[in-house]
Amino acid sequence: MNCSINENSVFSKPEFKELFRSYELVQLYTDVVPDEFYAPGIRAQFGNTTTRQGEDAAVNRWFQRAAFGTEQLPLYVLLEPLLNGKIRVVGIYDEGKINNEAAFARFLKEPEGAIEAGG
Repeated sequence: MNCSINENSVFSKPEFKELFRSYELVQLYTDVVPDEFYAPGIRAQFGNTTTRQGEDAAVNRWFQRAAFGTEQLPLYVLLEPLLNGKIRVVGIYDEGKINNEAAFARFLKEPEGAIEAGG
């Protein structure tokens, strides 16, 4: 719910669209992975059940908890891929529903809290 609220009320504003231009946006679904993210052949096997989408989302939820220590929805994270195959966590914004737009804008402009992750 907060994801949609943020997307419609914050991310749709011109100043945030401009801030997002310097990032590659990725969504990690942790409840149910939507059908459109599967190949047509796999999607045809779903029928009326969402078992596969739920199982895949559980893997995503596990990754989020292991990598960032939380299952908060939504969680905004800035990552930088490194040449050695690892990733650097550039910043984490932990306000689910964005109430403080100025703070979120600062997060995008000046991320903090970098740590290196990966094997």
